[in-house]
Amino acid sequence: MADIKELLEGFTEVADHPKAELDRHIAAGKKVIGVGPYYVLEELVYAAGAIPFGVWGRVGTASKAREYFPPFYCSICQMTLEMGLNHELDKLSGIMLTALCDTLRGASQNFRVGVTQVPMIFVTQPQNRATEAGRQYAIDSYTELKTTVGEACDTIIDDDKLAEAIKLYNNWRAAMRTFLAEAAKHPALVSVAQRAAVVDAGYYMDKAEHLKKVEALNELLAAQPASTDGFKKVVLSGVYYDIPALTQILDENHFAVVADDIAKESRALQLQVSEEGDPTVALAEAFCKAGNDSILFDENKGHVAHVADLYKESGADGVVLLLAKFCDPEEFDAPHVAKACKDAGAPFVQIEIDQSTESYEQARTQLETFADIIG
Repeated sequence: MADIKELLEGFTEVADHPKAELDRHIAAGKKVIGVGPYYVLEELVYAAGAIPFGVWGRVGTASKAREYFPPFYCSICQMTLEMGLNHELDKLSGIMLTALCDTLRGASQNFRVGVTQVPMIFVTQPQNRATEAGRQYAIDSYTELKTTVGEACDTIIDDDKLAEAIKLYNNWRAAMRTFLAEAAKHPALVSVAQRAAVVDAGYYMDKAEHLKKVEALNELLAAQPASTDGFKKVVLSGVYYDIPALTQILDENHFAVVADDIAKESRALQLQVSEEGDPTVALAEAFCKAGNDSILFDENKGHVAHVADLYKESGADGVVLLLAKFCDPEEFDAPHVAKACKDAGAPFVQIEIDQSTESYEQARTQLETFADIIG
């Protein structure tokens, strides 16, 4: 049986070399569909017999994409388009992009125009999710997507296969929530960088294979004594943080992530889809019930209170908001999150991040100072 170190090294290898994992799927005769942020229906892809493959941009500098976007544009969108324009995504049989923010809406259409060799599957979802009209809109959209994804994969998606995919993904999300909880209790065994790698690997691997390895890791971690001694316990909030320069700084300063409000992690993992009835309806209803996310419309701003609640519930020493540069939904919520954390008595620091940032020395100084404050 693999040990903790071996399993973590395996996840890190996949996370660091996604192209190799993509080539492995292609060599196995699988069709691969790219899935961008946020709340993309991976279950439909899996039910079609294909592999969902996460595309959330990459660390680097946008060049060709600047012909389509102004400089003040989310780096995830810029770098995703850059990957397409540089033919890094040509082996995909399609890519699914949502329109849950204004930036993504424009980015999807630029992708459609600029990257003609990769079919773009447009995912429409309602923002007024609490209404019956919103629910029906989601059902209608997902029903249409079921056909579109099936066509991209040269198949017809069977409801039984979709039900199986939903069950697999429910089990996977549950196992991932358990992993994040175990990692929080064992920061000496799972570094911040390794924590991010386990999550990222799940965006590239076959979910059944990833689930098996995560369950093995969870079992091994649970058998070890829990301890956060010597670590500064923090809640991370934001869209993503899987930038090597950033995770290195967090690890060097002995931060332990005891809870997170990360769109690429716990926000995505909150979904639990009903395994009863029509599976397409179940997927739509699960999305409509999602909350505590800056990207999702909520007149009560539940996401703001959620961050402060995580601080109180997790026993964290402070909150680190990793604010994605030019991300309007996150920027709108940021001052409210800061105030909610202040009202909760939580030490708080806001760090600006971007996939195209070449140096994180300012962030290093901020995090070193924050470590001293909460240490």
